[in-house]
Amino acid sequence: MRPLHVLVVDDSPEDTATYLRYLRSWPDWQVTISQTSLGEEAAGMLRGTVPDLILLDYSLPDMTGIEFLHEVRPDCAVIILTGVGDEEIAVQAMRAGAQDYLVKGRLTPDTLRRSALSALNTHQLSRALEQARTQQAALLRSITDGVLLVDEALNIVNLNPSARHLLDADDLRAGTPLLSLAWLNATALPDVLQGGEGGRAELHTPRDRWLQARVFPADQGQTVYLYDDTARRAIETRERAHAQQLNGLYTLAATLNAARTRNEVQRAVQDAAPDLLNTDALLLLPGEPLPTPLPAPMDAALLGHLRGGPGGAAPESGWQVTPLTHDGEPVGTLLLRATGEQPGPLVATYTQLLYTALVRAALLERVQQDRATLEDRVLARTAALERSNRDLEQFAHVASHDLKEPLRTIGSFTQLLQGRYAPQLDARAQRYMEIIVDGAQRMSTLIDDVLSISRLHARATPPTRTDLNVLVRDVLGQLQALLEETGGHVEVGPLPTLTLNPTQFTQLFLNLIGNALKFHRPGVPPRVHLNATQVGNTWHFTLLDNGIGVPAEYAERVFVIFQRLHTREQYAGNGIGLALCRRIVEARGGRIWLEKPSGDGTALHFSLPDQPPRADPDLPSVAPPQKLTDLARQQD
Repeated sequence: MRPLHVLVVDDSPEDTATYLRYLRSWPDWQVTISQTSLGEEAAGMLRGTVPDLILLDYSLPDMTGIEFLHEVRPDCAVIILTGVGDEEIAVQAMRAGAQDYLVKGRLTPDTLRRSALSALNTHQLSRALEQARTQQAALLRSITDGVLLVDEALNIVNLNPSARHLLDADDLRAGTPLLSLAWLNATALPDVLQGGEGGRAELHTPRDRWLQARVFPADQGQTVYLYDDTARRAIETRERAHAQQLNGLYTLAATLNAARTRNEVQRAVQDAAPDLLNTDALLLLPGEPLPTPLPAPMDAALLGHLRGGPGGAAPESGWQVTPLTHDGEPVGTLLLRATGEQPGPLVATYTQLLYTALVRAALLERVQQDRATLEDRVLARTAALERSNRDLEQFAHVASHDLKEPLRTIGSFTQLLQGRYAPQLDARAQRYMEIIVDGAQRMSTLIDDVLSISRLHARATPPTRTDLNVLVRDVLGQLQALLEETGGHVEVGPLPTLTLNPTQFTQLFLNLIGNALKFHRPGVPPRVHLNATQVGNTWHFTLLDNGIGVPAEYAERVFVIFQRLHTREQYAGNGIGLALCRRIVEARGGRIWLEKPSGDGTALHFSLPDQPPRADPDLPSVAPPQKLTDLARQQD
């Protein structure tokens, strides 16, 4: 079994457990695992044993995955994992040294295994490149230079054996004209020597060796230093090829990450293959026929192999066939024109990038189809909900009118009976009449309260910038009779100017201050204090009173509609005021609650954000209710 040491750097226990489960399920791998949740701890662990692979979370508590790669530069394969797909993060991760980039929500054991194989192969390629650079430096240090001295006539005065070896002229001796080596005349060295001021020239020997010649003026002629540059040039050539391959991989990865459809993936991989793999590539999507430019005999052989073969080289066609599947379903078939060489790690990485992009594009196409279907359903249901809410709103207004009409009849005729037949009625009958009138009035008030609640469901009028100091002064003017009746006093601190619905907040403060005045202790004039403080982007309002208070166990119940803590004989009302206040505050994006103050009375708090919540255009709107006269006209 192949040993594999994996370091998991992730602060999410759930994600870490998922990775461990996936890693331990791989066949043919002997996986050992280390794990940590902090980048600093991971850096310390890397100073000991370097793993083969790091699964690195992009968002760590002490740093990002990109910062970790820049600071630590681990000498192993790295896969960045993140909660969202972001093309910019993917490009940054690749440039910082990561070999792959995966989205956690779409991670599967097979995806992780393929990505690990690709990352290990890519890192191996990068390490081979680095080793080649090291070998180049060592080789250059070990080269023994050739030295020769020429006079003004360019005859050799002296030379060392290394010069003879480098110039491929073992019989070259002192006194021999240097340019007797005919191949030197085709180089730049004669011009440099004849100039007499020194310089350098590049020499290509008949035995395909590359030399660097440096010329320096001397007292009795010129000195020529020669060194073999063949190995360095070969290493540079390979390095350029490897760099081009890596750049091609990074470019292909970025292009595939930006691809949104399988056709875009198809075009990208086919365009990248000639430069990246030095061969042609075809990607066939499920159900897609072979392209027609292929020669007919190759067409037939390849088509037969595609129909019956599991993969590998298609006989007589010259194509390597690789079927790609996801969850047992085909997602495409990769065809690479055979080059006569064994596929290297670059082909595996290329195939893995292609597979990942194909699966992602297929999922995106499916999501787009589902989203279009869902949007159609949402539009249909939203329209139905709008019609239903509009009908309910109109029904509430018509019903309230129809319910209040008989109540007015009951109350009016009962009062007529009281006025006309009072002398003929005993005390009990008079009491019954009073109960009927009081019940009719309470029912009318209850209908008005229910109608007030229902109006809050309609789309409110556009909010305006409102000075709450002016609004509360108007509220106190409306409560003047209650203030005089109770002997109450209301103290108001500085209040902000906010964007809100002034009608609703007038109702809010009427209910809150009115309750504080109404629920006072017998014989004790009510005292109410209202102030507001800003905490960050939120305004915190506090209303303190010295009234009867609310027990802690009922602090939430009082905000429920029709919930009362006292009888109507003690305090009038229907138990709807605080429920209405909660809906007004929450509709503005805030919250409201009760707390037990340090002394007697009640401490009511509510908070509002500085800016109103953004209206959701997808929410159903309710049309403003029509006037009863308009409804009657429509019914006629």
